[in-house]
Order: sequence, then C-alpha cells, then structure tokens
Amino acid sequence: VGRAGRVAGRAAASGATQFGLLLRRAWREVARSRGALAIKVVQQLMIAVIYGGIYSLGDSQSSIQDRFGLLSLIAIGAGNLAIASTIRAFPKEKSIVNAERAKGMYSVAPYFL
Repeated sequence: VGRAGRVAGRAAASGATQFGLLLRRAWREVARSRGALAIKVVQQLMIAVIYGGIYSLGDSQSSIQDRFGLLSLIAIGAGNLAIASTIRAFPKEKSIVNAERAKGMYSVAPYFL
C-alpha cells in the first residue's frame, strides 16, 4: 500500500465500496437540504397539474397522439431538470471530489456512475 491509501497508483477500495461511499455522501447531501427537496416535490406536482390540465386523455386516436406528445414533453423536461441540477452542483462538488481523489478514496469511474 502506497501513499494516501493507494495500491500501485489505484484506489485501494473496490469499485462497489467506492460507489457505496459516494452514494452515502450524496444521500446525506439530499437529506441536509430538506427545503430544496420540498421545493422540488412541489415543482413536480405543479408540473403534473399543468400537464394534466393541458392534456385530457381518452381512448380516441387523437388522445393516443396526445399521450405520445405528453410522454415526449415529460422526457425532455426530466432530462433538462437533471442536466440543470448537475450543472449547478458541479462547481461545489469539484473541490470535494479533487480532495477525496487526492486521498485515494475513489477513482473517477464510480463518481460518474
């Protein structure tokens, strides 16, 4: 075992252990920001109410086309929200990740999973 808990240039822990460490850290971060979590829940509920008001779904052919449009809109919106959250979190996480990687706590691959 070399300096900073590394074995021959690699992180000493297994990939599953590294992923578990990152998952626990992410979960603690979500649990700490209960206000932000509440805002996200309310935001999603409001989007559901708006989409439900726009699309009245039935059994007709146009309703099937509306379902496809609604699913497309939801998929695109979910992707945009995920990207926006990641972009906002990245600068804050960068210094933490660099410090933890310097200590040999994990490699890059588990962080991106």
